[in-house]
Amino acid sequence: MVKSKEIIMDILIVNPPIRLNDKPRHIPHGLAILANIIRKHNKINIKFIDWNAHRYSEKKFIDIVKDYSCQIALIGGLISTYKYLIKISDIIKQHHPLCKIIAGGSAAMSIPETILDNSTIDIVCTGEGEKTILTLLDCFKYDQNPDLSSIKGIAYKHEESIIINPPETFIQDIDTESSLPAYDLLPMEIYLSNPAVGIGRDIDFISSRGCPYECTFCYQPWGKKYRKHSVDFLKDAVLYLRKNYKIEFISFQDDLFIADRKRLFEFCELRDKFFPEIYWSCTGRANICDETIIKTIRNSGCTAVSYGFESASSKILKSMNKKITLDQMETVVQLNRKYGFPIPVSFILGMPGEDEESCQQTINFCIKNNLTLDSLMFATPYPGTYLFEYALNTGRILKNQIHDFVLKIGDARDFIINLTDFFTDEQLINKFTEMQTITKKAYKPASKKEMHSKILSLYGHLANKFFDLSAEDNKHKSKHGASNLF
Repeated sequence: MVKSKEIIMDILIVNPPIRLNDKPRHIPHGLAILANIIRKHNKINIKFIDWNAHRYSEKKFIDIVKDYSCQIALIGGLISTYKYLIKISDIIKQHHPLCKIIAGGSAAMSIPETILDNSTIDIVCTGEGEKTILTLLDCFKYDQNPDLSSIKGIAYKHEESIIINPPETFIQDIDTESSLPAYDLLPMEIYLSNPAVGIGRDIDFISSRGCPYECTFCYQPWGKKYRKHSVDFLKDAVLYLRKNYKIEFISFQDDLFIADRKRLFEFCELRDKFFPEIYWSCTGRANICDETIIKTIRNSGCTAVSYGFESASSKILKSMNKKITLDQMETVVQLNRKYGFPIPVSFILGMPGEDEESCQQTINFCIKNNLTLDSLMFATPYPGTYLFEYALNTGRILKNQIHDFVLKIGDARDFIINLTDFFTDEQLINKFTEMQTITKKAYKPASKKEMHSKILSLYGHLANKFFDLSAEDNKHKSKHGASNLF
């Protein structure tokens, strides 16, 4: 059988706006990784529009889309970008009606039927994109309307139906089967000028996938097996970023950077040997971090470990399936303070079973351990989580109203749904403010002299950049990096 003539494809990739009340700080890892993989194919042209970084007006974005003829468009993002994915798809279809639009990220993969049913998107990638996107592009090289029935890891429209194919298997070696993001296609100076968690030219980086824990509120599509880049991959990546973008800080945004103790210590050794001038931060867990870990990473340029405590009620922690204890939480606070770390911890208000007693227990814990609730968030049932299923099963979200509910999802500090039986909506909103106010009033901050000394010790040669932070960046660091919470 003779194949049709191969199509030279023009591919448009769009990163949607997110967190518009803050500066653009986080690079679009997933889309940029796929861009790097795709462009290794012959006869493919890529245009990457980072709407989030540039914060274009809608008119400006439309003008850019109109001027680029494309056969394929890739869009994706977190669930809070859901409404933008729909808007972007509509804009692309309006000007390029034959373009096939492929969506990914949690905004699409957690509810593929919903987004396909309520948008002009053609295909949803329901798992990791590295293998699936190459298979899809191979199909579209020869046919604008190929048979998609054998492609794993997608959902798609077919005539009047939505078809969900079997899942694709996870990639096992993310060193070789994935890629670094296509940094050269991104407006890197914008991101490097807006520190994510760190100081100076700070870049966020994701070095692993999967989480062995199953917290009820967390959407984790990458499985329980912890798959990670090797330390040699990380070393080469950091050296590349230092050489080409003069980075000074890395904010590791993995779900659980410290999950592999051996890799963590090996990374510290390589950091000290090959790029000792670069500082970094990471995510941790109260039941894993011990004094050896804290001491080792503190001596190797780490400036903060962020923790999700979520509640100081044993009852709520158990209902979350959090698998940490109050003793472990207290111990990790003490260890972080012992080694001069700030204490970036997050809490959640409004989980099922939350009541006056559980709220007071969280307040008491914070006062006892001299913590604030600046990083308090409302419990939000994100699609794909146990919490979302709870909201459906209890009638708080109706199945025929999932689309309308997801359209409302934004910052987790904004109230959108009440999952408790104890509080009214108004009472829960007031409780949020009350808990923040009480703990902030009780908090005993370090003196200016103590703060100055701690910052100098923590950030070394980057300390002056901390002292020169703008008021907006200082506010961001206080909220997300607990830079004032020692």
